[in-house]
Amino acid sequence: MNTDLAYIFKDARNLLNTWKMRYTPQEYPYKVVLNIFYKKYTIEKIWPMIINRGCKSFDEAYERNAQIYSQTAPLEIVPILEANLRANQPVCRIKFSDFQSYIQSAAQGNADAIRGIEYTYMLNRFLDELVMLWIALVNSGETKISAVAKLTGAVIAAMPINSYLEIEQILDQLGTEQYLQSYLLKEIKNQL
Repeated sequence: MNTDLAYIFKDARNLLNTWKMRYTPQEYPYKVVLNIFYKKYTIEKIWPMIINRGCKSFDEAYERNAQIYSQTAPLEIVPILEANLRANQPVCRIKFSDFQSYIQSAAQGNADAIRGIEYTYMLNRFLDELVMLWIALVNSGETKISAVAKLTGAVIAAMPINSYLEIEQILDQLGTEQYLQSYLLKEIKNQL
């Protein structure tokens, strides 16, 4: 990946630590998963509002999209979030039922289940941030394919990229998980 996501890694780690202190061990796994879906449902909701809008610069596009995100999330996603989870409404490639056994196991103290939920949260934070960066690049004049190359260093064949799911799958296939693992290794070595 050509993109420095240390700020996202640190923010994700700080949020996980905050939630561990705020919630009981039984509540914590559910709250982490809830936040995965909170971000994903919000990006899915704002996708049509932000994907094809032109901006003068990457910074302008990123800030404008972040503002739309921050306005939409509390007003339109918070009120429906838990209902969407109960209805098992999918977003991208995931749905809440994918996590239920992990949540139950983690709430009973299974350390592997807790780590799995935290890892999945961090991976989705990386994917979602890369998606938002990609959208800002497209908004500021890059083609969809050249924006992928700028973010990842990979040159891919021309293909339609018309949905949040499609760009997330492309970014995932181009090594987002390995990129997260490199940050986890840096964290272990105290190099962040």
